[in-house]
Amino acid sequence: MTATLTALREAMTEYLTGQGLRALSAWPGAAALEEGAPLAVVQIARVEARPLGFQNYLGQVYDEVRGTWRERYGQEITVTFALDLYSPRTAGEEGCRLLLDQGAAAFQAGRPGGLAVETWSMEEPGFDPASGMFRGRLTAVCRGALEALSDETGAFLGFVLKGGLQG
Repeated sequence: MTATLTALREAMTEYLTGQGLRALSAWPGAAALEEGAPLAVVQIARVEARPLGFQNYLGQVYDEVRGTWRERYGQEITVTFALDLYSPRTAGEEGCRLLLDQGAAAFQAGRPGGLAVETWSMEEPGFDPASGMFRGRLTAVCRGALEALSDETGAFLGFVLKGGLQG
């Protein structure tokens, strides 16, 4: 599951970067914070997976390249992302609030990694003595699917993150 969690963090990180936020998908350590630039650190707070179809079976798809049918499996996932947003001390609390606004606007503007943002919330920003910066947190609950294809032997080829589900 580690590769799956990494892929989920990376999908959110790429989305936020595309929305104009400097984002990292792992704790950056002191070096990244010392640059004094605003930063969003993407973490996964919770993942829930539920079956799709009968015992995760979603049917067959035709592989035109190989000329064969492949079995398709999947799970519905709900991912809770926790974004710690750091703003330089020189920008003050107001700078942190502006960064939180930018993150909230990103959640409203699109679908991170194709995932549907169901709900999001914000925690009050404050000064973080450990980093020497102002820190605020956004939490987003997103929904989508993980799908996998099997090869001719029935072995899974790996899960692929799919967008939000209907219904």
